[in-house]
Amino acid sequence: MSDPDRDFSGPKQTISRRVDDIAAELFELSRVLYEHPETAYEEHEACRWLSDWIGHKGFSVETGVGGIETAFLAKPPGFTGKRPIVAFMAEYDALPGIGHGCGHNLIAASSLGAAAALAGGSLLLDGDFLLIGTPAEEGGGGKARLADGGVFDDVDMALLCHPGRYNRVGDPSLGRIKVHVQFFGKTAHASTAPHLGRNALDALVLAYVNISALRQQLPPDVRLHGIITKGGEAPNIIPDRAEGLYYVRSASKAYLYDILIQRFEDCLNGAAKATGCTYKMTILPPSLEPMLRNPTLERVWADNAKSLGVVIDEGESSPGSSDVGNISHRMPTIQPRLAICDPSVNIHSTDFADATQSETGKAALILSAKTLAMTAYDYLTRPEVRKAATEEFASAAR
Repeated sequence: MSDPDRDFSGPKQTISRRVDDIAAELFELSRVLYEHPETAYEEHEACRWLSDWIGHKGFSVETGVGGIETAFLAKPPGFTGKRPIVAFMAEYDALPGIGHGCGHNLIAASSLGAAAALAGGSLLLDGDFLLIGTPAEEGGGGKARLADGGVFDDVDMALLCHPGRYNRVGDPSLGRIKVHVQFFGKTAHASTAPHLGRNALDALVLAYVNISALRQQLPPDVRLHGIITKGGEAPNIIPDRAEGLYYVRSASKAYLYDILIQRFEDCLNGAAKATGCTYKMTILPPSLEPMLRNPTLERVWADNAKSLGVVIDEGESSPGSSDVGNISHRMPTIQPRLAICDPSVNIHSTDFADATQSETGKAALILSAKTLAMTAYDYLTRPEVRKAATEEFASAAR
């Protein structure tokens, strides 16, 4: 939502200058996280480094919020709690064996930089803002747990900027249910008395095949994929227990919960009947919700990005899943992306992790901090932006 009749150049120049003034510190935060990656719910050092840094900027910091030891909540100097309240979200967990192959070290540094730049009495805001340290995005659903724990209860809008291979105002993401599958049979000697056994591994393999066949008749925004995690102890013993782990995904929350998960279980039930086994299906919390995008706030972010020379790439990308989606169903939320590498570089790779320390990665970090702070400023000073964003959120299909 552009507003050419109103000049925000003064305050936004102040924001830009403040980010430039702390650029070297933000690069150092990103580097330290890159060199010391910690996986989901193990981000003890990252939590300490980040909360100490923002604390030295005058923020009051509470760690262990929402019942998560590695989460934190930071309030700027002079925080009033006046609504509306914006939340900058900082991610800082790494991937097992890969490190920061999703660039969360940049997300943390840019969100902290945005919060620090927005703090200060010279920027007259109609509300207030927070910084929330959100652990365990990679498979742990940290934001969903924080939301359930009440950490986002007083927040009206949330945002972060994700590194990527393109400059995008936002991307779709799929809702995701994590399912643990167990089949139970009966052991027997596989050679001398196979007729006395019930093969749990056969049941799991049949279920795997059933699910693979089901994929052919599902909408294009659905993903079903899994692995066998336990298949038996020895070739001459018919397995009485076999286990697998599946991700069940859809862009529609209603389709995911009302239709898809039932069809998934039908595949398990059929395999159990065919082999004479029983099964147990356990949904492992937290489940992730599809991203509920907010075009108004995405346009505001895009206007700010373009004012800093960013060229926005058009078109959609192949979606994954993120706990940011859970936040987007509670309040207007955006997650734009800024490129840090060539499109040929795969995300969730060591090459992508290395790109966070490149000159392009450093430039994206500074642009992320500036555009986040500027977008929050627009939301907190322009009633028409808040009204449009709130109306879109209320009317969006879930």
